[in-house]
Amino acid sequence: MIPASDRIRAFRVPLIGLMLLFASLWAFGVLVEDVVTGDPIVRLDTRLANWLHENAQPGLTEFFEAVTVLGNAVVVVSLALVSIAVLARRGRRGDALLVATVVTGAEALTLAMKLGFRRERPFFADPLARESTFSFPSGHAMVSVAVYGVLAFLLARELASWPARSAVLVPAAALVLLIGFSRLYLGVHYLSDVLAGFMGGLAWLLVCLLAFAARGARPVVQTLRYRAWRKQNRP
Repeated sequence: MIPASDRIRAFRVPLIGLMLLFASLWAFGVLVEDVVTGDPIVRLDTRLANWLHENAQPGLTEFFEAVTVLGNAVVVVSLALVSIAVLARRGRRGDALLVATVVTGAEALTLAMKLGFRRERPFFADPLARESTFSFPSGHAMVSVAVYGVLAFLLARELASWPARSAVLVPAAALVLLIGFSRLYLGVHYLSDVLAGFMGGLAWLLVCLLAFAARGARPVVQTLRYRAWRKQNRP
């Protein structure tokens, strides 16, 4: 019989992942409802967009123009392709397939939702940046969460201690937040666009991680059974 402590360790991470998945989907649904029905967040969207545009500074504009490039589809997809090639060359085909699934799905979902909601972007007579696609959700936010998130996860998984893992996960999270804020600062997205992108990207990332974890659940259970057998039959 598998010890209770081993069973708890085996299923604790998927359980937390499921809880985060439901929370992110719920938050995304709330944002969608608010945008569609014109709830107070829409008024906050406009006020924040106008305030940021009125208080833009040349130095900050240059900084966020550089930051926002890191969430550009060309940059993110290129990073994902390089990562896939490196993982495949090292024999980590499952991880390579995970990254490919995450980036492909995130880009496809972003495009589908933009065409589905067809929300117009903020308008300014003297814009800091220009975009031609629809606004909801933010593709930069959604794809950045998914791709930088999965790469940070794969790297952190190889590290033994939580301080070392935090040194990977915290900067990745900070970068994603900066990319999201850059879209607000440059006036090409509303706050609700970016928040929905974060929640949508997180939900898709968790779906992929949980699905791939389920694929590997049988070997994990077999390992736990072997450990239990070793304990019971140890001389």
